[in-house]
Amino acid sequence: MGKLAQKQGTVETLKGELGQATVAVVADYRGLTVAELTQLRRELYKEQAIFMVSKNTLTKHALKDTDQAILGEYLKGPTALLLGRADQVTPVKILTEFLKKNKKENEIRGGYLDGKLLSAAEVDQLSKLPSIDELRGKLVGAINSPLSGIVAAISSPQRGLVNVLDKYSERLQAG
Repeated sequence: MGKLAQKQGTVETLKGELGQATVAVVADYRGLTVAELTQLRRELYKEQAIFMVSKNTLTKHALKDTDQAILGEYLKGPTALLLGRADQVTPVKILTEFLKKNKKENEIRGGYLDGKLLSAAEVDQLSKLPSIDELRGKLVGAINSPLSGIVAAISSPQRGLVNVLDKYSERLQAG
């Protein structure tokens, strides 16, 4: 396989991954060891996300004629892409926490979400949002809370009646 064919294969792979991505983040990976990158990739894989290093020129070719082409302005220097396929918040949260935990001089340059280019500050704000699972839990709790109150209100008079009858029965037995 020639170099050109190999590069075309890489571009096609990138296009496929970018096409499936619901969120994309561009970051600098310098300073991370192979072991640290592997650990990060494992954590992200569990959340249906990937962290890949690619040449900027090949990435720009893959981005050409897509909505994500605006990411091209962040492709300067050594670059890695975080591509999340399912939840839009959890992979970004994993990446930012990983970089903070390893205290590397890495920087998140920016990202892409729902047709909008994100600055590094906006990516940081995105990482602080609750994940979709946390939001679902809060929604279930909010739905369940009024129902619990209704059940308690409905059963309250019955409990009161039972308590009154119980006290009355104790008084009759006591004489």
